[in-house]
Amino acid sequence: MVPRYQINFELSQIEKKFCDFLIVGGGVAGLFTALKAAASGKEVMVLTKDSLEECNTTYAQGGIASVIREDDSQDLHFEDTLESGVNMCNSRAVEVLVEEGPLKVKELIDLGVSFDRVNYHYSLGREGAHSRDRVLHVGDSTGKTIQNVLMDSTRSRDNITIEEDVFVIDLLTYKNRCIGVLAYDENTGRVSACLSKVVVLATGGMGQLFNLTTNSNIATGDGLAMAYRAGAEVMDLEFIQFHPTVFYTPEGKAFLISEAVRGEGGILRNEEEEQFMVHYHPLADLGPRDVVARSIISVLKKTKTKNIYLDLRHLGEDFIRNRFPNIYCTLKQYNIDITTDLIPIVPAAHYTMGGVKTNLYGETNIPGLYAVGEAACAGVHGANRLASNSLLEGLVFGDRVVKGVKNYIKEVSLNLRDIEISCQEQSELKDRYKDNQEVKRLLRRIMFEKVGIIRSQDSLKQALNFIEENKDLLIYNILDKESFELKNIITLANLTARAALLREESRGAHYRQDFPSKKESWQKHLVFSLSRERKEELD
Repeated sequence: MVPRYQINFELSQIEKKFCDFLIVGGGVAGLFTALKAAASGKEVMVLTKDSLEECNTTYAQGGIASVIREDDSQDLHFEDTLESGVNMCNSRAVEVLVEEGPLKVKELIDLGVSFDRVNYHYSLGREGAHSRDRVLHVGDSTGKTIQNVLMDSTRSRDNITIEEDVFVIDLLTYKNRCIGVLAYDENTGRVSACLSKVVVLATGGMGQLFNLTTNSNIATGDGLAMAYRAGAEVMDLEFIQFHPTVFYTPEGKAFLISEAVRGEGGILRNEEEEQFMVHYHPLADLGPRDVVARSIISVLKKTKTKNIYLDLRHLGEDFIRNRFPNIYCTLKQYNIDITTDLIPIVPAAHYTMGGVKTNLYGETNIPGLYAVGEAACAGVHGANRLASNSLLEGLVFGDRVVKGVKNYIKEVSLNLRDIEISCQEQSELKDRYKDNQEVKRLLRRIMFEKVGIIRSQDSLKQALNFIEENKDLLIYNILDKESFELKNIITLANLTARAALLREESRGAHYRQDFPSKKESWQKHLVFSLSRERKEELD
C-alpha cells in the first residue's frame, strides 16, 4: 500500500502561496517552460530542490541533436530515433521532436548560447546510432552552458519567481484535479503549500536508484513518485539507459565521459588494448548505447576485470585539450592525462526513458498536471534514447506544454483560496528502528546488480524481496529530505523491478538473460497507476 501523501497535514494550518503557473524543477525543461509561460504574461513560480545550478542539465556534456546542415534531413533524424528506440517510440512524438527542434535550437542561440563553430559554420559532432553529424556542442560542457544562459534569462524576468532549496513533497489534488504542491523548505524546516491551477513536473529522472550513475545527486525520481501517489499514470519504467563510458573515481563519484569522445574517434579497448566492439556491432564503438553497455559487461565477465578502457591518444594533444577541456581537466585531478593515458571506464545508470505518461502537450491523466523532460514519457525515446535527443526534448515539449495549457486555464474556475485538504494517514514513528541511509545504500547497490544492465527472473525477484522487506518505511510521518527521497526511491524501485519482471523479452535498454530475444507480442507499453497496471498498444 502506497500512502497518498508522505506527511500528515492540514492545508488550513500552513502557509500558502499562489501563482498562475507552477514549475517543479529547474533544468532545461523547467526553465525553458518558465520562459515560455512568462512570455504569455503568467505569474510563474519555479521550485528547485537544490540550487538552480544543480541538475542533470548541468552534467550534460555531449550536446543537442538537431538538423542544421544541408546533407542532413528531419527524415533521417526521425529514422535514427525510431531505430534506436527499437519499435517502441511514439512516431508522432518523434515527428514533433525533429520538426520543431531546429526552431527551438535557434531560440536558444537567440538567448545567447554560442555553439562551437569552424569558419563560421557550426561544428557538428556525431554520436552513437546517428547517421549524420548533427550534434551541436559547446566544448564538452554543452549542458552547463545552456543551463547558465537559461538561468540568466529566467532571473531577469519580473514575472518569474525562483525558490531554491525547496523540496516538493507531494502534489495536492482536489476533486481529481491537481491544484498545487506541498513543499518543504530545508532552510526553515517548514512545510508550505504552493497553489496553482497548472503544475508542471520538470524534475528529471531517477538515476539515483542505482549506486553507479552519471546523474546529479538530486535525481531521485521525486516527480515520478509524487505523480504516482497522486494517481497519475507512469509508463516504460523498465527502460533505464546505462551510459557505456563512465570514469569511476576512487571516491565513488561517477564522472561521465561523453559519447562525443567516441564520436570524434575514441576507441574502446579491453585489458589487452584490443578494439573489441568490432566483434559486437557493425558501427563498432558508435553502436547504440544499450549494445555497447552490454558488450562491455560481456568483456568484463570474460576477462574477469573491473573496467575496460577508452583510448583518445591517437587524436592528438591539441585536439583533445581544445575539444574536451572539461574531461581533460577533471581527469588530471586523478593523475590521468587523457592525451597519453588510457581512461578506465565502466557503464553507469544515465537516463530514464520512461516517466509520467503524457500526450504531445505534456498533459497527464490528472487535469492540471503536466510533465516535461526526463520526468515525462510521451514516447519519444522508446526502449533506448538516441544520444543528445534529451536536451532537445526539454525545449520542444516545454514550449508545447505552455501552448496546451492556454485552453485549460480558461476553462477552470476554481477558487484556490477556499480549498481545504488534509491527511492523517501516516503513522508516527517514535524510535528510528531502521537506518535510512543504510537501507538506501543497500537498495541502490541491489538495483544496480539485480535490476541493472542484465536482468533475470531470479535477480528481479531478489530485488523485489528486499523492497518488500522495507516498504513499511513508506507509512511513517518523518519530516526530513532524506526520508522523503528514500520513500520515493523505494516506490520507484518497486515499479521499475515489477515492470522489468513483467516484460518477458529483451528490447533496447531492457535485457533479460532468461528471455534474450525481442518478441513482437511485447511491442507495447507497460503503464502503472495506483489503481491498476496494464499493457497499452503503441500509438
